[in-house]
Amino acid sequence: MSTPPFDDKAIFLFHDSDLVDATPQATALFSGGTDGLSDLDALVQLLAPHVPNLRQITENPPATKTRIDGVTTDSIWIEINETGGRTRIVVNGTHGKLCIEKKATIAQEIQLSELAMLRDLTQHSPQLVWQETSDGRLLWANQTYLTFADSMLSPAKGAPKTWPSTSIFPGLHETLGAGTTGARRLSVKSHDQSTEHWFDITSTPFNAGFLHYASDANGIVRAERERQNFKQTLGKTFAELSCGLAVFDKNRRLTTFNPAILDLTGLQFEFLSNRPTLDTVLDRLREKRMLPEPKNYANWRAKFTAVEEAAKDGSYRETWALPDGQTYRVSGRPHPDGAFAFMFEDISAEVSLARRFRDDIETGQAVLDAMPDAVAVFSAAGTLLISNQAYTDFWQTNPAVYHEQRSLQTEMKVWKNYSTNTQIWSRIRSFIHQAGQRDAWSDTTFLDDGRQLTCHTNPIAAGKTLVRFTTTAKVKPEIQKLMMRDPAIQIGKR
Repeated sequence: MSTPPFDDKAIFLFHDSDLVDATPQATALFSGGTDGLSDLDALVQLLAPHVPNLRQITENPPATKTRIDGVTTDSIWIEINETGGRTRIVVNGTHGKLCIEKKATIAQEIQLSELAMLRDLTQHSPQLVWQETSDGRLLWANQTYLTFADSMLSPAKGAPKTWPSTSIFPGLHETLGAGTTGARRLSVKSHDQSTEHWFDITSTPFNAGFLHYASDANGIVRAERERQNFKQTLGKTFAELSCGLAVFDKNRRLTTFNPAILDLTGLQFEFLSNRPTLDTVLDRLREKRMLPEPKNYANWRAKFTAVEEAAKDGSYRETWALPDGQTYRVSGRPHPDGAFAFMFEDISAEVSLARRFRDDIETGQAVLDAMPDAVAVFSAAGTLLISNQAYTDFWQTNPAVYHEQRSLQTEMKVWKNYSTNTQIWSRIRSFIHQAGQRDAWSDTTFLDDGRQLTCHTNPIAAGKTLVRFTTTAKVKPEIQKLMMRDPAIQIGKR
């Protein structure tokens, strides 16, 4: 078979992506324009329905002439090879030659193939796509729209599918007719009004009517509702907090506050709702004497800057003793995007209670220290909880030394060291550790200097035990001599 003449074929010669030579048949295939693409990209796009891998082939064209058959039609196939650093592409018809009369057939086949692809894409698009007249009459719809319309507008199961007699969005054309175009979010309910579907709809003018594209927005609407519900719940929670909350954005303006801060600071709602800056809020607090008064104004202003910077780092925490006697705990916490929050807590009652407890403890200790008898209180576990000055003087103990390890066992070693060997100490130990009902008792022993020592044990609240020691007057010297410590006895006691 003879080779057809050169001018009967659509032949392209490319240098890189630029077309450097072409036959009239090849030039005619570009008559539709290239839409800003390079010459090679335009040809690849034109032949893509027939030769999908043409792009990969042109990146590394073969050195010898190679035939590539089309995949969508038998009438088109190409030949490609590299020659002299350039890429030669020949578009052939069914019989291997392409005359001027057949170029229109090739172009038509390409256009029909592209049209079929676009129709298939439109029909199977996940979007609802439809065309309406300016008065809302449905002209065309893709399969996704029709399927959805059947599920929304047909109440009977198994009913034959017909062209929708009414629009899914009946009022859409009215707003479009008023000049409101572009994107909007609309909802449509099912035939039984039990289900609501949301769509983001984009409309464009088309042939004296409109083309509409609807994307499923159920997930977005659900997320927005959950976010709104969360904000409402959060707002209710903030409203019920007893501590005042004030959130400032990265520009130092108040964005959020709860009702408690109005009660704690005395600031007006109108003032806070105008989104004042942090400096303005602090200035107003100072005017209302709700800040600790500094020694001078300059240092006070510098303190404000330190408050803000410390709050951004999440490290600000300070107790404000106000001139009226109230005490606030103010803490700062960082928030996203450079924002930060202040929390105000009224701890006046807590501070007052702590002071009262401290006064009670100091008063109780003073009362014990005023007693002439040596007194010690032990817990049920045998820990020394409190003792008076007479106890320290009597047993010659150092509270600072024994502060960490003052237990019953430690104290009993001291007691035994200054007294005669007796069973009274084991009896006291058993009584302190005893659970349940207990009765007070007392017993006597002798100190090493001959004095009689009386030990009193009394159960008190929460399983604690009060131990009290009293002594008789010092004995005469001759009796004291007889009662002096015997070294042998001391060694035996140890």
